[in-house]
Amino acid sequence: MLQIEEKRLEPDITLVELKGRLSLGRESQRVESMAHQFLKSGQAKVILDMNGVDYIDSAGIGILALVSGQLKEAGGQLVVVVPEGRVLQMLRLTQITQIVTVSSTVAEAMNVLGDAFPPAAA
Repeated sequence: MLQIEEKRLEPDITLVELKGRLSLGRESQRVESMAHQFLKSGQAKVILDMNGVDYIDSAGIGILALVSGQLKEAGGQLVVVVPEGRVLQMLRLTQITQIVTVSSTVAEAMNVLGDAFPPAAA
């Protein structure tokens, strides 16, 4: 089962948190459908937080590649947040990291998208 939660990060970044398994099935196809909706509404900067994903298969990897390509075509970018572990090993093994930007934290992903956190007050 895959749980999906969408959040808006100001000013123009969409954060999608995934928990569970990103694998062949209806839930994973929702990620692809969400990407279409983002593009229709002009949201082309997307962070896919996969900290809660404990399994990914070839269908899940294909969805990442597809969504990344669609966002790039629209002038945007997908950044995937993945901690060290089995899922990141799978992404490296399949070389998806050559076409999809991978970060270790959401803050790092925001920096990649050009929207760094404001400096902390002293």
